[in-house]
Amino acid sequence: MKRILLFAILLISGTKVQGALKLASVFSSHMVLQRAPQRAVIWGTATVEGDKVTAQVIATGVNIAPVVTTVSHGVWKLKLQPVSSPGPFTINISSSEGHVTLTDVLFGDVWLCSGQSNMYFVMSQVMNATIEIQRALGFPNIRFTKVRTTASASPYDNAVFDIPWSGPSVTSLHGFSAVCWLFAEYLYPHLKYPIGLIEASVGGTVIEAWSSPEALHDCTSATKRANNNDPSALWNGMIHPLLSNTLFGVLWYQGEQNSGHSGQYSCQIQALLKRWRSSFNTQSLAETAADFPFGYVQLAPHNQGENYVGSYPPERWAQTAGYGYSPNPALPKTFMAVAMDLPDFASPQGGIHPRYKQDVAERLMVGALNIAYGHSDVVFQGPFPSKFQLDTAHHTLTIEYDSGRTPLEIRNNKGFEVCCSHSGGTQCGVHDLWMATPIVGHEGSHVTVSTSVCTTMKVIGLRYEWYTSPCPYKLCAIYSADSGLPAPPYITTSIPQ
Repeated sequence: MKRILLFAILLISGTKVQGALKLASVFSSHMVLQRAPQRAVIWGTATVEGDKVTAQVIATGVNIAPVVTTVSHGVWKLKLQPVSSPGPFTINISSSEGHVTLTDVLFGDVWLCSGQSNMYFVMSQVMNATIEIQRALGFPNIRFTKVRTTASASPYDNAVFDIPWSGPSVTSLHGFSAVCWLFAEYLYPHLKYPIGLIEASVGGTVIEAWSSPEALHDCTSATKRANNNDPSALWNGMIHPLLSNTLFGVLWYQGEQNSGHSGQYSCQIQALLKRWRSSFNTQSLAETAADFPFGYVQLAPHNQGENYVGSYPPERWAQTAGYGYSPNPALPKTFMAVAMDLPDFASPQGGIHPRYKQDVAERLMVGALNIAYGHSDVVFQGPFPSKFQLDTAHHTLTIEYDSGRTPLEIRNNKGFEVCCSHSGGTQCGVHDLWMATPIVGHEGSHVTVSTSVCTTMKVIGLRYEWYTSPCPYKLCAIYSADSGLPAPPYITTSIPQ
């Protein structure tokens, strides 16, 4: 049945097929394969055991040697020669059982975009959608495909696709991830070569559904849920079929559905990243890097209550594995887009789905330039606290950012809270009080807040923008004066006295 379905998908995609030789469903004409120095891996099925399968990349004036592999247990897999030219190319795959031809194939960087509803959020819903879609038509060398929602109790070998590989059109863009597309659109002028996008996202899903059984075992926190949220259900149906692909990197936007369980999520995001990296690397015959770049989005605002803490602040912290920034020792070669200052409570899709995906994509893009592409001069992180100076005589606390290297822009004098302790301990505990306090001074990379709200109590902790919806659009308190990037949410339950 699976082979009949695969054959039908290939016919629909316009790929020329003859005989019993088949390609996996992820391959079709108009696609993007990973460029050199990595080698694109292609695979499929055949019926003659031990038969030779030959693949050759062809273009006028280009001489690329063919590659040969052998059918084993009904499956064949091979690495194409490394290709640095963008194309377009024709790829011929042949054996004694027939041949398959792919046309209009480009070589560039391939990114997988996954997660829940804010990754699924499509271009037709984004702010200024009509203008954005018209602009997108000017990027024909960005190609994309979208995996159909498929939950399974066991691993699939082939995925089904709602959008076959194609360039931008009004029709196809209407149903494709806005964050994924806009990231590539903003990245393209820096690369100046093709970008391939594979979207595999489903709204309302938990991280357990996207995690392999090994990742679930790493954290021992999976529970039986329903339908798409069963443990490993989406890993089996939508990620496992892609593992042999040669990827350049991954974008991840998920966490809303796990809010309220932040203590588990810190482990879960580490486990997902570790197991995705090892699985893609192994199945792609080491062509997908074992430390491929991984960009993610910290949760955006949700409700309108300015003083509502809720479950989002600890979830945002857990997304960073408790460091508050990325990359970090627990999440190496990662980059994060802060989104807490991008509320959109008037969104027709609900406040949990803000339409400002342009800002999210821009912040992901600068992270990719630095972490994935080695542009060390590109600033991609907002200011982060590096030192504290508590002045008990004057009832102030001064926070230094980035070891004094980053000039700050103050857009709001609210957002900080100090932890006031009745007991005089060294750690802010459940019986201590978090009290809002204003910014009373700013100079260069330093900001000073008042601690007088603690009166006679001891100041032992600090947190910043520790609310579900901390500020109006781009009006949180602390930004880099140079890059305009926001400081991420922050907490420390112990301030050196």
